[in-house]
This record gives sequence, C-alpha cells and structure tokens, in this order.
Amino acid sequence: MLGEKERAAIGRLWKRKLEQDAQKLAQSERHRNLEPASAEFICALAAGVCALRLLEIGGSSGISTIALAAAAKDAGGKLISIEIEAERQAESRETLSALGLEPVVDYRLGDAESLLPGLSEVDFALIDCEKEDYIRFFDMLQIARGGIVVADNILSHGLEDYVAHVRERPGAESITLNIGKGLEVTRFP
Repeated sequence: MLGEKERAAIGRLWKRKLEQDAQKLAQSERHRNLEPASAEFICALAAGVCALRLLEIGGSSGISTIALAAAAKDAGGKLISIEIEAERQAESRETLSALGLEPVVDYRLGDAESLLPGLSEVDFALIDCEKEDYIRFFDMLQIARGGIVVADNILSHGLEDYVAHVRERPGAESITLNIGKGLEVTRFP
C-alpha cells in the first residue's frame, strides 16, 4: 500500500502537472499523470486482488507506476511499465529508485503496439495512454482468469466506445467509477 513517502512523491508529481496545465504548455510538453485519488484506488485494488503480474500502458513520469509498484512489492510481484517517452520514463525510474520501488519494475521503452505481443498473461493492467489506442491495446492484452483491466480518463474524454467495447466481451464484468477523470474497471471471471 502507499505510505507517506509514496504519497509525497505522488503529491510532488501532481503539483508539477497542475503547474504545467496552468502554464498552458503544449500537450507534448505536459506530463500526463493519473490523479492521486485514482492512484490510491488502483494501488488498493491491485493489492486487494493480490496481483502478481501487473502492467501499465502509459506510465508518464510515474504516479501510476508508484501506485502499481507499491502493490506489486506488497504482493511479491512485478510491474511491467510501458512508456513511449524516454524523458518521462527516466524521471519515473529516478523517482521509483529513490522510493526503493525500482527493483519490482520492468521498464519497457517503446510503442505498446510492438511490445504487447511479446508479453505473457497479466493479473492487472492499467491503460492510460493515447485515447484512440485504448480499444486496440485492450484487445491485445492477455488477462489471467480473475484479472482486472482499469482504463483512465473514461468520463473526461467521453470514451463511450471503449466502455461499450469492453462490456461486449463475453464473460467480462465492467463498471465505470467516478474517481479522478473516470475509471472503467473490467474483470475477467
């Protein structure tokens, strides 16, 4: 679970993200991070289901990586963090190293489209990347029985197509939660 050090690091990263937004920097210059409340939720959820094999698609500068790495560490598991921006991933590495969480993170730099086919089954996945890629990346995931996929920005970006898509998956159970910018939580029984 998240402790004081992890929450302080998340707070620092979130404050900087809000400052970038206030400066109206170009989208490419802003760090696009998960909201602190969403980070708390995904950490608790991943820890609660004792996920051992975790994946995040879009780690940015590290808020979600902190949350999922903390859950992985508690369970004795491992997190694969995919990020396409080298500078953001480098910052995430530095932050997680300072927190003692880097040993449980397998950082992968590159496009998820080329990296996902090489991955094995996961217990927990977070999708927080370019919105037009959500459905395609969801379909590329290998989710273990009982596994969970969480997608961020569902309400803020009006991702009704994604929601409809995951709810059409046979056997999947899915719900939209009004946490942060909206999370779609999909479970595979």
